[in-house]
Amino acid sequence: VVTHSSGNHAAALSLAAKIRGIPAYIVIPNNAPKCKVQNVIRYGGQIIWSEPTMESRQTTAAKVMQETGAILVHPYNDGRIISQGTISLELLEDFPEIDTIIVPISGGGLISGVALAAKSINPSIRIL
Repeated sequence: VVTHSSGNHAAALSLAAKIRGIPAYIVIPNNAPKCKVQNVIRYGGQIIWSEPTMESRQTTAAKVMQETGAILVHPYNDGRIISQGTISLELLEDFPEIDTIIVPISGGGLISGVALAAKSINPSIRIL
């Protein structure tokens, strides 16, 4: 698998690939914080450096895909990532009176899924 992310998605994909016994190629901008790079390394991801632009990250990921046959797991524009938002279903099952959910945001995949799932149960719920 390959992705172009330097955050939680990169670390999580690295760990998931390690558990499955497959390589994870993580395209990270050369200005990424050291702690994020260390997380990817800790979880077994193979770092490929890029320039700190979206164009460079995407081009580098495409090159890795071509060279390795890896499959792209987009950090936010991917149904598999958005589907993680089902955590809001569990939250609302346990606490149906919740009227607001606060979600950390980086790329937008998690908040997209949380909003879709939560709004399907409670259209008036606020997502921040």
